[in-house]
Amino acid sequence: MKTIRIISLLWIMAACSCVASPKQQLSVPADSAALPSDSIRTILLKADNGDAAAQNIVGQWCYEGINGQEKDYRQALQWWAKAAQQDHADAIANMAMCYQHGHGTERDSTMAMGLYQAAIKKGCTTVIPHHEAIANSTADAFSCMLLYDCYQRAIGVTRDQPKAQKFLALAAEKGNANAQYQLALIYLNSQQADKAAPWMKKAAEAGVAGAKFYYGRMLHQGNGVVQDKQRGISLLQNAADDHFTAAYAELARIYYEGNGTEADIDKAMPYIRAAVDAGNEETTWYLGLCYLNGTGVERDYYKAVQWLAQTASTTHRDDFLRLFAENKDNSFGRYLQGLKAYYVDKDYKKAIAHFKKVKTADSPEGLSMLGICQATRDYAKRNEKKAVKTLRKAAEKGSASAKYYLSAMLETGTGVKQDDAQALKLLSEAADDGIAYAQCKLADRYMTGRGVSRDITEAARLYLQAERQRHLTPEAAKNLAECYRQKVGILPDLDNAEQRISRLNQQKNNGSLIAMLNTLDV
Repeated sequence: MKTIRIISLLWIMAACSCVASPKQQLSVPADSAALPSDSIRTILLKADNGDAAAQNIVGQWCYEGINGQEKDYRQALQWWAKAAQQDHADAIANMAMCYQHGHGTERDSTMAMGLYQAAIKKGCTTVIPHHEAIANSTADAFSCMLLYDCYQRAIGVTRDQPKAQKFLALAAEKGNANAQYQLALIYLNSQQADKAAPWMKKAAEAGVAGAKFYYGRMLHQGNGVVQDKQRGISLLQNAADDHFTAAYAELARIYYEGNGTEADIDKAMPYIRAAVDAGNEETTWYLGLCYLNGTGVERDYYKAVQWLAQTASTTHRDDFLRLFAENKDNSFGRYLQGLKAYYVDKDYKKAIAHFKKVKTADSPEGLSMLGICQATRDYAKRNEKKAVKTLRKAAEKGSASAKYYLSAMLETGTGVKQDDAQALKLLSEAADDGIAYAQCKLADRYMTGRGVSRDITEAARLYLQAERQRHLTPEAAKNLAECYRQKVGILPDLDNAEQRISRLNQQKNNGSLIAMLNTLDV
């Protein structure tokens, strides 16, 4: 591809990536034929003194080996980087050219694409026509993909989807796997699965994780292709192995329901967990059912409700109401009715009546909630000592939530002698057992060093666990935001710390439980 010769002065983004280089003194060449020696001397002196336009010109000389400069791509890139630090648009475009071709640095198409677009956004008008000429004559994949993105996102041009798709198709036909994938998605989103299928297949065969997922799902569903569930599942598993998170939820559903294979909770569970951790709300329904039925995990009504609630009042409302109707008179139904009486109706006597009917053999969580009712301040027959006794019994039966509530009573000396060491022990056990509120509270201790050695890394780890369970409290969210400010190493997405901090500072309490309980007509 021809190089781009740009030497005019335009302005571009202030935070541009650059290549650092030591300050260099260039001698004036004695045998320059292209320019008079005094002109060369003037430009070199200006470049050495920090003039961006001159630095861009000297970079061009080094790139082409003219005006007495040896041809040296790395040296050219260093000069352009200096000009780029001063927002020189054409220097940025020239840097993009270096990254595109691997001149003076390793080839990096992603970096090149970003630099070209940065230059375009600030008015560098030569990049788009240059690449259009190349795309129209040779269908070069890089040029086509650059133009596709520009016309799709209105970068330096008016948004033009037909023109964007034209360049995308050229790149796809040229064999660019990413273009094939993007083109297939366009057809798929416009309900043209038959046109999407051949391009998705090509991209999948080229190893594009997203294409493996979509083509696998198309095969599994028989959408645009002859149905082949086994081959579809195999491709979906390949996509999951490539960490394409949508594949986790798809495989979780397939193995949980036995669609195209035998139902297998053991196979479904890792995908369910992975999908939930990746933020897939739909899969929380399956995780809730697993805790309810004790399949793949130990039965736990507290955790079942926690996960079912995420979608019980929205996408799975009908499923939840049907589930409640089927279980209304058994332990789980009584547990739900007790929760509504406690949290919504504030009828503690009625709540106690329901929780007493929850068989401990089915779940000790009924016993745990019974203890909570007995300790509730607004309950007319409140009995803190009795509550402690009930919670101890529930904890002994395996209730993690009882450990959490009991730790709070031991910490404050409510109904029992204050014992912070025992409170901390039970709090830690509840956190280890997956109680999100316990994780938040224990993390708060590590954040401040209250009763433990201050450890902000451990605090961050616990906050992240609670966040994955959708139950990070607003106070805990602000503390996690502080962890991001301090750039704690274990935190994900540190490159986007400011966005994470902003979202965390807007965190609200999870209201899914109340929303779910309000759907019950009891």
